[in-house]
Amino acid sequence: MPAPYSYGVASGFSKSTPKTFEYLHVADNTGDVKESILKYTRTETTSETVDNTVFGAPTIGTNEVLNATITYSADEQLIEPRSAGSVPPAVRQYNPRAEASATVLGEFTASTFTLDSIVFKTLSQEKSETSGDVVKTNLRGIKYGEAGSLTLGSIASGGTIRVEKRFSNTDFVRNVTTTVAFAAS
Repeated sequence: MPAPYSYGVASGFSKSTPKTFEYLHVADNTGDVKESILKYTRTETTSETVDNTVFGAPTIGTNEVLNATITYSADEQLIEPRSAGSVPPAVRQYNPRAEASATVLGEFTASTFTLDSIVFKTLSQEKSETSGDVVKTNLRGIKYGEAGSLTLGSIASGGTIRVEKRFSNTDFVRNVTTTVAFAAS
């Protein structure tokens, strides 16, 4: 008989929890792997919540936004443990940034744009024109030093490693947060 099923999440909208097993592969003198030693595990938990108080998307300049995403991330440096079954002695997040992508109605050609009170440097603009449809522009931008709610510095004991804020002109704002935890096995 199969195990009992569970439905839904206790809070929020959705949740995903992948677990990665980090191994050290030991080769013999001919280069063939003879043993794999478990160093540690890394568990990332991604949770999505819906902000049912904020509907729609803000404008970018005078352009109406069809959809947009702001992603906060940072670089990670991990020092490998010296023995099997040990958590990494140091894991660090640094160089935070916010990256934006948006689709707006109309043409947009400025070198910067503001979304959710953050001024992004425009990395690319792609205007599309189709017979019988309105002109749309896809934008990508970046703002270094913007951390949102990321955990910076040491994350050896865990922390928030990625945050996304998703806007749509037909839905409520969605927030997606990814946290990390390390364990000996």
